[in-house]
Amino acid sequence: MHKLAALDAGFLYSESARTPQHIASVQILELPEGVGETGFIAELKKLAMQRIHLIPYFTNKLQTVPFNLDHPIWVRDEKFDIDNHILHAEVPAPGGRAEFEATIARLHSIPMDRSRPLWEMWVLTGLEGGRIAYYNRSHHSCLDGVSGQAAIQAFMDPTPEVQPVPPPPADFETARRTQNPASLLAGAFENFLKFQIRQASRAMTHAETAWRLAQRGFDPAKGLGAAAETAPRTRFNRSVYASRTYATGELPLAEVKSIGKRTGTTVNDVFLAICSGGLRRYLERTGELPDASLIAGCPVSLRRPGDKSLNNQVSMMLVSFASNEADPVKRLLEIARSSGAAKGVISDFAPSYDSDVAIPGLPSLLSLGMQAAERANLADAEWWRMPCNVVVSNVPGPRQQLYSLGARVLTHYPVSIPAHGQGLNITVQSYQQQLFFGITACRRAVPDADALRDDMLAAFMELASLVLRETSAPEVSVAPVAIAKLGAEARAGAAAAAGRTSQKATAPAAGKEAEVREHQDKAA
Repeated sequence: MHKLAALDAGFLYSESARTPQHIASVQILELPEGVGETGFIAELKKLAMQRIHLIPYFTNKLQTVPFNLDHPIWVRDEKFDIDNHILHAEVPAPGGRAEFEATIARLHSIPMDRSRPLWEMWVLTGLEGGRIAYYNRSHHSCLDGVSGQAAIQAFMDPTPEVQPVPPPPADFETARRTQNPASLLAGAFENFLKFQIRQASRAMTHAETAWRLAQRGFDPAKGLGAAAETAPRTRFNRSVYASRTYATGELPLAEVKSIGKRTGTTVNDVFLAICSGGLRRYLERTGELPDASLIAGCPVSLRRPGDKSLNNQVSMMLVSFASNEADPVKRLLEIARSSGAAKGVISDFAPSYDSDVAIPGLPSLLSLGMQAAERANLADAEWWRMPCNVVVSNVPGPRQQLYSLGARVLTHYPVSIPAHGQGLNITVQSYQQQLFFGITACRRAVPDADALRDDMLAAFMELASLVLRETSAPEVSVAPVAIAKLGAEARAGAAAAAGRTSQKATAPAAGKEAEVREHQDKAA
């Protein structure tokens, strides 16, 4: 049997109608000439059945352990029907960016059916320009962002021609059948025993980890970074409800890399600075910007090179957003310093990390605890503090041009999870030479995700104009226009947002340039 690890199963225990725990990605595609939508969807189902064996969770469903003593297992869905997983939805007219994003937000708010394999691919039609889109969603218990890239590409090819794939293994139809209660209880006992043995054998490792973290905490040159700070309370850090808002944006990877090269920072640092600048604009406009800096929670992959297993292998690092710093360049450098400290903390902690905690009755304890906290709206309590204000994820995506049944893939937007106390999630995925980001939020926390998107684009343009020493804000380049008005709408919104605070944008002063050079010297 294949049992879920505690980290994977945790997404099941924390799920409710208000907090669905699935992640998704969105690809806009340009259909081949002469191919209609109905015929394309029919062929897509055939392609899926030809490749269904490539991804285990495509045909596996959950089976719980008696009395919820241990984490669930994956078993074969003997009633699997592709029509339950490849679905169709029409985007309302005129099919522009706003209607497209609203459709994604509506679909993303609906929990998945746990009696079936936990994935769906919605084909969205009605987009401007005759294009279609995939809204790919899978439960987070199945995979993390990195492993999800492999699952998405099961429907893709590097050429317009459909490529052959290896045949299914001989035992594909019979593997992982439903287990009887006795075997499940035996497996649970084995899991508990292995966990205890594993912990005992790693006692010295845990002690070394504690010592390293203690040393870091007392060393002014290292420190614990934002992990030692308290996140201020904001509108994002309250209980969430089912309704979602969603917005998409694009950033040119070349310019983001150039900013990083000029400042001695990474692409991730620059994206965090863009998020921070956008949030600062957004909260300043409503008079809600805290005096203390916001803190970002950034998932970090602990996956070893070459590991393509479909499960969750992540930890979380805490990074100061430096949102109380008005200067965009200084803000970026402060974020880079905080990020460096956070990476050190994760590096010290990683040897003791165990994603598979096994304690009798843990599933019931966690599920009941989450339910009680939701009913009490615990996240709304004034004394309640989350470790971070916003979750920001960065997931490397495919570098080459992709096709699906000959349809050219134009975009690669992510869709993620708002949770109680963390009602805003910003995720970015790379594809070819673009960064595609998605803002997924509880409507209560961010009723106007599109405004935040425009603020982020304006923050990027301001940062680029300062660091790259341009006399005017650069135009944001976008992927090949996925929806007829997509790129124009994004640039117009960003320009409007930039105009609201244009008086604050200044040419890079000598002091800024000196600080950039100092940071580059330290990085070197």
